[in-house]
Amino acid sequence: MSKHDLSDAANPVIAANKTDAVATAPTLSTNSYWQKTQRLTLGLLLVWFVMTFGTIFFARELDRFHLFGWPVSFYLAAQGIMLLYLLIVVLYTVIMGRLERRLHPDIEQTHGE
Repeated sequence: MSKHDLSDAANPVIAANKTDAVATAPTLSTNSYWQKTQRLTLGLLLVWFVMTFGTIFFARELDRFHLFGWPVSFYLAAQGIMLLYLLIVVLYTVIMGRLERRLHPDIEQTHGE
């Protein structure tokens, strides 16, 4: 046990809140979890494909528009798409973390201990 566990067990208010939160958290079935995971993965892959393909396919049309003095196609290819990829990874991580906590509410999440 860590010192955090001892202090929480000694305080009945914190201990009661932890058990209430676990008891009232909506849980997912395994089938529902996998359906949500597949939908999320397919949706993010679709965003990835459309933005990557769209930037390349419509590069000449996007050259008419400028953003910060550079053509939009150059900006998207050089920096914008990389930021979108980072956003996709962050969204996937956050949403999957929430789904995991709903699937396994009894497992205590500890980070950095």
